[in-house]
Amino acid sequence: MITAGLLMRATGCTAAAAERFAAPLAAACDAYQITSPKRLAAFLAQIGHESGSLRFVSELWGPTPAQQRYEGRADLGNTQPGDGSRYRGRGLIQTTGRYNYARVRDRLRARLVPNVPDFEQEAEALEQPQWAALSAADYWGDRDLNTLADVGDFETITRKVNGGLNGYADRKARWARAQAALGPSATPAPQPATTVATTVANAPTSKEFTMPLPAFIAAALPAIISAIPQLGKLFGSGSDVAERNIKAAELAVQIVQDATGARNAQEAVDTIKADPAALQAATQAIQSRWLELDEAGGGGIAGARKADTEARAAGDLLRSPSFWIAGALLPIVYIIVLSLIGIIGTAEWASDVRAGLAGSIVSAIIGGVVGYYFGQTTSRNRTPAP
Repeated sequence: MITAGLLMRATGCTAAAAERFAAPLAAACDAYQITSPKRLAAFLAQIGHESGSLRFVSELWGPTPAQQRYEGRADLGNTQPGDGSRYRGRGLIQTTGRYNYARVRDRLRARLVPNVPDFEQEAEALEQPQWAALSAADYWGDRDLNTLADVGDFETITRKVNGGLNGYADRKARWARAQAALGPSATPAPQPATTVATTVANAPTSKEFTMPLPAFIAAALPAIISAIPQLGKLFGSGSDVAERNIKAAELAVQIVQDATGARNAQEAVDTIKADPAALQAATQAIQSRWLELDEAGGGGIAGARKADTEARAAGDLLRSPSFWIAGALLPIVYIIVLSLIGIIGTAEWASDVRAGLAGSIVSAIIGGVVGYYFGQTTSRNRTPAP
């Protein structure tokens, strides 16, 4: 059932990613009986979230504070110095830790063929499409997630994949998308009321729930900001990007990746660190698309409106952008009106011209102030209020 077209519709991946993963995923899903629409919808939703729509097969290394804790984790089998980074998350469902790399190797060898790579010795092999797909399907099968998919228990699937409900809103949105792509038979029957109540009770209230940021973006961004300080104007230290500038963060990482010709974000980070020419190219690319980044990150009109809201909430009129914009524009209205009625200036205006110009100009300026203050009115430029 898995084709490139289906992957694009179900996961939102690019055409190139769909072509790269269609055959490996078809084979992997067939090997682990992830073949019904319900099973496929749940599986594609989870790997879509974990891999950022099939863009990433390796966890980007900051290291973030969470990644630093991989080092020395006995439960992950990380007993040697450097194991934390060496056995970072890889595959379409992030296999993490020396122990799990060896375990997936042994399970795949027992189920498939003996010549499965030794992932403990060749950790990067898990990034290859065949093994990235098979390791994800093996993880799914090892935890009997087909059974949960059959009854539509997506919450428990998420807990078994993630260990919690991080990014649950995004995962559920992807599940709905995959169900739509696979047809009505992919949608499970309604769940009992107790399951629904449990979902609501256990739904996280953290910022990560409402605005999930892929781990590979969060890990790559601080290194990119460090290399291209101009980005600090948008993101600061990058530590609270999940709260503010998700779209801009993804765009910034993608711009750097495209400018360096890197295959993924981690390679882009490594390239700009090692190659001054690549860093210069990435910096120029960021500069050339700065307006796009600024708008994506809440700059421009959206940023000004947010500042205005904060100023009004604090009762500080002098910090309100709309106050100063209105103050700058309104004198122009007075000058135009005084000129049209003949009090200032020497221009002769026909009465019909005078009336038409007065109405048009004053309406445009007043409308501009009102539109700025209360929000744009055209569908193409509408920016939600913060």
